[in-house]
Amino acid sequence: MAKEKAATKSKGLTKSQFYQSLADATEMKKADVVKVYDALYDLVHKTLSPKGAGTITLPGICKLTAQRIKADKGGKQKPNPFKPGEMMTTKPKPARTKLKARGLKVFLDSITTK
Repeated sequence: MAKEKAATKSKGLTKSQFYQSLADATEMKKADVVKVYDALYDLVHKTLSPKGAGTITLPGICKLTAQRIKADKGGKQKPNPFKPGEMMTTKPKPARTKLKARGLKVFLDSITTK
């Protein structure tokens, strides 16, 4: 019994299984579910892109936030955390975008074990 639980928890759904389970739950065709998911992808992409708002809430699930971080020139002296007393020179870093996903309270409460 313990081996069965471990085997089912270790692997997630494949994309095809994901679409099929949504199709079964909503009684829609799998092709229609794929279209809805593509539309959701486009909406999230447009909202989180540099010209978008930078944040979107998927109702009942999570809130996605894009945090744009400017480029860092580097060359600054700062203490070395691994060798106290030594200074180290920072390396330049390119501009980047971090994506944060925070679960909504209702969703987090529903998946936590009590």
